[in-house]
Amino acid sequence: MNLSMEQIDEMRKRTHCSYEEAKELLEKHNGDILEAIVEFEKKHRGGFNNKHHNHHHNNGHSFGEKVRGLIHKGSKTRFIIEKEKNTIINISVNVLIIVAIIAMPVFWVLPIAVIAAYFMGYKIKIRKEKGEDIDVNKMVDDVGSKVKTSTEKNTKEAGKEEANEQKEKDKDDDGINEITVE
Repeated sequence: MNLSMEQIDEMRKRTHCSYEEAKELLEKHNGDILEAIVEFEKKHRGGFNNKHHNHHHNNGHSFGEKVRGLIHKGSKTRFIIEKEKNTIINISVNVLIIVAIIAMPVFWVLPIAVIAAYFMGYKIKIRKEKGEDIDVNKMVDDVGSKVKTSTEKNTKEAGKEEANEQKEKDKDDDGINEITVE
């Protein structure tokens, strides 16, 4: 049976199923979308109405599914500290969070240690699941650069205002010292 992409897209739109599942169900029911949807509802607990209701309130994912997704993403995302191409720390973000929770009474030690590592020349980065690196050092340097530029700009503007005020004061003086007695 030849199925059109429109039929598969319509099935997916209505059920939020995969392309593979939409194709299989439509083939099984000779392209009858209604029959394919009915079977889909029977296969998946809760039926279409519950799934549709959930989709509008939490993008089709239950709280448990979201937590599992975050845990999975956290296990694939790495927190890395390097010094001169030597890896000092390479742990999953989940482990970092667990350490932070365990160390809660002395939680302040972790941020101070990371800040100290930054100032001692260690390279700090977060590697996402797909291998993309977030260079924490570069982010901090960029923020520092923006703060420095903004501060210099404000200092120059304040200096110009002071110079203008002094010029106005000098104009008022005319170089003549006056004393008025009444």
